[in-house]
Amino acid sequence: MSIHIDNLTKKFSGHTLFNSFCLDIPLGKTTVLTGSSGSGKTTLLRIITGLDKRYSGQIFGVPKSISFMFQEDRLLPWYDVYDNIAFVLRDIMDKEEMDTLIVDMIEAVRLKGHVHKMPKKLSGGMKRRVAMARAYCYPAELLIMDEPFKGLDADLKRDMIALYRKMYVDTNKTAILVSHDESAIAQLSCNVIDID
Repeated sequence: MSIHIDNLTKKFSGHTLFNSFCLDIPLGKTTVLTGSSGSGKTTLLRIITGLDKRYSGQIFGVPKSISFMFQEDRLLPWYDVYDNIAFVLRDIMDKEEMDTLIVDMIEAVRLKGHVHKMPKKLSGGMKRRVAMARAYCYPAELLIMDEPFKGLDADLKRDMIALYRKMYVDTNKTAILVSHDESAIAQLSCNVIDID
């Protein structure tokens, strides 16, 4: 089983980004998209998730429920760490289940003690981990992450990659990541596709 992209053509202001592009992304494992800047990695993620519909071609096999960690952290500035994560869960979980999941995940991404901090009080790496925790907490069949480990120091990156492996690689869940980080890619033991 796979996500099948068939004959994808995508243009930006007369520039052709993809021309009759075909690709199979296997389900049940992590696939990392690599390639030079401007090669279309983020655009491809947006097309797969349905956020960008301005293309020709067909895409089959995309799971219905998707969790998307964008390249920007996209934290809501009026919510603290807890509520930024709870925001995507309130309509699908009861409070007790949600509380347990969020507290456990905040600890897993090493943000214990920062639960009630507002985004403006967080460092860039802390914001990244809140966005990561939010993406992990949402119960989806497909996880998509755009440069998830950027902005983390070496120790944090090692720990966050280990957490990702435990949650997704070791459990055979489907995920698509974009990354330029060769050391991170090597640690993930994943399917790598160079868009170039």
